[in-house]
Amino acid sequence: MKQVAVKGLMFDASVAPLVPHMDSVNNYREALLRLQDVWDQLTLLGQMSGIASDITATAVEFKSLTNTLLDSLARRLAEHTAHAMRAKAQVSIDILVRNLFERTADVGFLATDTEVCDYISALGTLDEDQRVRRRAQLEQRFAAYVAKYSVYDDVVVLSTQGEVLARLDGKVRAARCADALVQRALQPQQAYVERYGELDVLDGRKALVYASAIRADARSAPLGVLLLCFRFDDEMRGIFSHLVGRGDRSVAALLDEAGGVLASSDAWQVPVGARLELEPGAGMQRVWFAGREYLATHTPATPYQGYAGPAWRGCTLVPLQHAFRESGTQESSPADALPANALNASSLFDEQLRRIPEQAQRIQRGLARSVWNGEVRGLRSQSQGADNRFAAALLGQVSATGERIRSVFEQAIGDLQRSAAISVLQEARSRASLAIDIMDRNLYERANDCRWWALDGSLRAALEQPGEAGARKASAVLGHINGLYTVYSLLLLMDAQGRVVATSRSDAQDWIGRRLDADWVRPTLALPDHQAYARSAFQATPLYDGRHTYVYTAAVRGKGSQVLGGTAIVFDGAPQFEAMLRDTLPQASVEGAALGLFVTRSGEVVATTDARFPVGQRVPFADRLPQLARGESRDLLLELDGAVYAAGVSMSRGYREYDSSPAQHDADVSCVMLMRLYETAAAVQAPGSSGFRAGVDAQAAGERCEIASFVSGGQWLGVRAGQVQAAIDAPRITAMPGGPAYAAGVLVHEKETMVVVDLQVLRGQSAAAPRSGPLILCTSQAGMRLALWVEDLGSVFSVPAAALQGLPGYLAGIDPLAQAVFKAGEGNNGAMLTVIDVDKVAALVARQGLPLPDSAEVAGLSALSDTSLGAGLHEGSMLTAALP
Repeated sequence: MKQVAVKGLMFDASVAPLVPHMDSVNNYREALLRLQDVWDQLTLLGQMSGIASDITATAVEFKSLTNTLLDSLARRLAEHTAHAMRAKAQVSIDILVRNLFERTADVGFLATDTEVCDYISALGTLDEDQRVRRRAQLEQRFAAYVAKYSVYDDVVVLSTQGEVLARLDGKVRAARCADALVQRALQPQQAYVERYGELDVLDGRKALVYASAIRADARSAPLGVLLLCFRFDDEMRGIFSHLVGRGDRSVAALLDEAGGVLASSDAWQVPVGARLELEPGAGMQRVWFAGREYLATHTPATPYQGYAGPAWRGCTLVPLQHAFRESGTQESSPADALPANALNASSLFDEQLRRIPEQAQRIQRGLARSVWNGEVRGLRSQSQGADNRFAAALLGQVSATGERIRSVFEQAIGDLQRSAAISVLQEARSRASLAIDIMDRNLYERANDCRWWALDGSLRAALEQPGEAGARKASAVLGHINGLYTVYSLLLLMDAQGRVVATSRSDAQDWIGRRLDADWVRPTLALPDHQAYARSAFQATPLYDGRHTYVYTAAVRGKGSQVLGGTAIVFDGAPQFEAMLRDTLPQASVEGAALGLFVTRSGEVVATTDARFPVGQRVPFADRLPQLARGESRDLLLELDGAVYAAGVSMSRGYREYDSSPAQHDADVSCVMLMRLYETAAAVQAPGSSGFRAGVDAQAAGERCEIASFVSGGQWLGVRAGQVQAAIDAPRITAMPGGPAYAAGVLVHEKETMVVVDLQVLRGQSAAAPRSGPLILCTSQAGMRLALWVEDLGSVFSVPAAALQGLPGYLAGIDPLAQAVFKAGEGNNGAMLTVIDVDKVAALVARQGLPLPDSAEVAGLSALSDTSLGAGLHEGSMLTAALP
């Protein structure tokens, strides 16, 4: 990994040029460099005075971690920004392409419309008045079509030579189309032609049009060409307004293959028609445009059912000076509620990031050990009459500086984890918003389809003149439609009494003649006009083999708008809804790491990617989901089955005129996207303690006792400081085969061999594994050296000897190693500390008669066992020691 120096520190080459624009990284850099200067001075003083001389190694680690931490902060900030930009670009192009996919189906279907075909076929037999009248009728039909499919602003019928035979937009003067799209559309096997640009038949207006040959059936010769003009600018405004909120400095754009801007959310910054010089690929890159430097990312569409759209790309640009000021710095976030270090074991962090908290903890332990050892030596020398004021002052500075370092590291590591969590929360919310938007747009098409098909002449004739021939023809029409629109499981035609007249599937013919008793039948027959439709509740229906889905209906009208019956289209909800969810899940997620659901306001499952939550059942976490307004999105943390998930929830808002009222209903659907952050069992809390504060008068007269405190088995313990040599970071410990459980092994320190006593096991508790605490080297009154393996170090303090209380008889029997207890003052909430008698521990070890190998033998045993810290406990080490 290539690194580049920025202001004296090394950064990954990919982010180094961006670091000067990252305020948070620079703030931490300045704070840490100031602390490093102080630390260098303290190191020098410690070496000159012999006090705290062991902080040099800690200073080296501090410098190393400073570089690693700042580099990781910069990389995470860049990744977070790039991810947010890429997601915005991807959503913009994917939403558009899914919309355009529907347009490819529309043009092919409308090109086979009976009234369109009849009009062209009859033109040669009509006089001028008849032509005008028939053209007006056809254009009225187009107006009815666009009233439902409001994504179009013009419908044009051309002859095979490009002559305009009819059109919806009467304000356009062009009478011919000389564009090559006419001949392309007439080619055999050409389902449709998609073209964007200026078009003569639209008076030179730039537009996105879809063209298809007009045919009476698949085998007949083309009668002409049908054009559908998509409301491109209007659609892009809607997409951008949803993606780029108020105060957002980014620009969303749509680019053609050459980098030309087709649409922009901010024409002042990036105008339509401009050209962006972007490198291939979807990575974040720097680009100059109009005298300003931007970060940019661009991405092609994700193909939908084999359709990838017109080879366009979604693009997001952010001015470089603003790119990192808003990323991950929102005032509050659900990520703030995460426990400290909860993400240490998360897959969100790579190995380097996971090591940072461990390195920081090691530095803190090193600092604490240096201060602890200095305090032990200071109190020991003070008890011998030495003046230790300089030592105390120096140790105080070391301790204060260490606390500032700890604070900066904790805040920086917290920002790293918060940034990672916010990134996932935002992604979950973005994907939930995308999924519900796809659902809204999909159901918009269903509402349009049922109303348009209700205008079909063959269906109307089957109801006006009931009979077997008309029913067969209606079934053939429905079957043809269902063959083109495979998102439906079944299409039905019913009469005014709710009896089924025709179906789209031959295997559903047994429905013909049966009267439907569904709760949507009466509302359908009472619809007021052609624009109205009805939708069933999301419920199980026999029309869908007892499964849950939606049924969309519209009334079929005869002369005088009399209701003759209705069409009912049964949406194939099970695979379609699940596909919408799966298409929006993170592509790289491992099994179970991400899941998506559509749920109603009451928590009923509409669709799911996880079998734990069956369709039609209420999700167990329904009460924890937020109550949202229509169109609102939110993110939150959700604990589920032993894991914590980043949850994005987005409520339906409708699309265009479909279901777009702000009024809330119980049937409203939201998408819940869950992305696993971490397993609760793997969440690790940072070790360490704030020290035991004695809370007594340090100047009180009388005999005093110096206590070196520490933590073992979750309890505050202490030994007399006079019997402590030093605390050391546990080195390689060699196992003692056949020894008692509390004997963790042997250690050679300064050429002297000693037993390592696991104090937690010795006092009757189970040993925690792996172990990572320090060793306290002690000497008994008889001169025996031993090492006490503890969890963490506390503080070293002096108390009046009278403050130490002897143990009551019952307590002495329970804890025979205890010498006294000490109750802290108010400063430590009245905590109790038990003073352990080193002489009793040494006597126990001596009575066991443990053979101590010399240093050469220890080296040999170590080579055989290769036992290291945390892994060196022999088989018997988990047994509780029997105390005498």
